[in-house]
Amino acid sequence: MAVITVSRQLGSHGARIARALAGELGYDLVDKGVINRVIRQYGLTQLDKVYDHKPKVWELFNENSVTTIEMMNQTIAAVAARGNVVIVGRGGFRVLAGMADVLNVFVKAPDDVRAARIAKRDAVTVEEAAREIKDDDALRARFARLFYSADWADESQFDLVVDTGTDSDEVAKAKIKEAIEILPARGTRTAATIQVDEVLANTVAKALARRAARTS
Repeated sequence: MAVITVSRQLGSHGARIARALAGELGYDLVDKGVINRVIRQYGLTQLDKVYDHKPKVWELFNENSVTTIEMMNQTIAAVAARGNVVIVGRGGFRVLAGMADVLNVFVKAPDDVRAARIAKRDAVTVEEAAREIKDDDALRARFARLFYSADWADESQFDLVVDTGTDSDEVAKAKIKEAIEILPARGTRTAATIQVDEVLANTVAKALARRAARTS
């Protein structure tokens, strides 16, 4: 059993690689939608607000924000404890850092390649796409720094870095699959040994079942 976290730059194809990888491996795919669904079961609805805007100084210590991030971390841990899962974004690489059965992957691409992809996808100019990419990079970096004291773009934090400016999606997936097979023994601390609250575990199971039913 293995856990894969995929952190990615906008326009790097990271999300679609994660989706395809989960399908080919028969793993559960856990993304923003699944995590938010679990959190809402606990009455917390502020994750999008916390993640998707630049918080004001006083918001950094807002009780709801701190509680929501903690709930997100618990949800990621509960998902990882199940094994055979691909977790997209949401700080998974930090929550599960150092666990022997977790492969943390960073998917990147050169800025000009990403801008061209986003411009084509959204039917905007390359200049507009470049601004969107710059803003998105800053948002992701800010989120990791504020809530995990981490540099989101520091490649040394990841087990594998894939550049889709030079690698096709197929090559990227092949590299990730190969890395899973040779996960180094990094100690006995594993996601599989995480103790999960029974109620949270059941909520996660239901959210994943709903996703599976919707995508089947």
